Amino acid sequence: MTSAPPKAGRTASPVNAPYAVPRVAPQRRWRPALVWLAVALVAAGGLIAVAVLRKVGTTAEYLAVNTTVEVGSTIERSDLSTVRITVDPTLKPIEASAADQIVGKFAAVALVPGTLLTRAQLTDRAVPGEGKQLVGLSLPPERLPADRVKPGAAVLLVVTADSGPVPNQQPNATAPISINATVVDVHAGIREGTTLLNVAVAERDGPLVASRAAAGRIVVALTTGG
Repeated sequence: MTSAPPKAGRTASPVNAPYAVPRVAPQRRWRPALVWLAVALVAAGGLIAVAVLRKVGTTAEYLAVNTTVEVGSTIERSDLSTVRITVDPTLKPIEASAADQIVGKFAAVALVPGTLLTRAQLTDRAVPGEGKQLVGLSLPPERLPADRVKPGAAVLLVVTADSGPVPNQQPNATAPISINATVVDVHAGIREGTTLLNVAVAERDGPLVASRAAAGRIVVALTTGG
């Protein structure tokens, strides 16, 4: 049995798709206080960045040493040169404009070519000072405290009996000679393993210390103040 054809003039009505209801997002409340706070933080960050860039990126002229200057020597104009660099804020180099104030001062430590000059390296008084003599001691490790002798330390220079190990003293033996001294600076010695100490001693003790040091008969001992 066949189905009857649709009647002429009639068409099937289309089926409408389901209508999607739009979802409306909840509106956020505008808080002016938070907006102004954000603006203030951005502005503060920009100011800090600008200050850091100015500090780090600014170069200036500073004094440097161009010749070797020994301890106690007078600083002369020819000993100085000018360099333009950016320095770390923790460093305290002397500005080039202060050169006239530096000439005529004394080197408190040995100055090495190519280094920046600081006020801590200078002194207004001659080194080793009035009534003092500066004596150099070249010492092996067993004749000075290990890694404890620093510039400015107060020490005792003990004169030993000979260049060998200090012998055990007998009850009636004469006490060793000891001389007060102040360490001016410390350097690596010329011979491997030795240390060079420049010490300031009383003028009357200078010849004795120099002669005993040349014979290898000096031992350095730190005092309580050292």
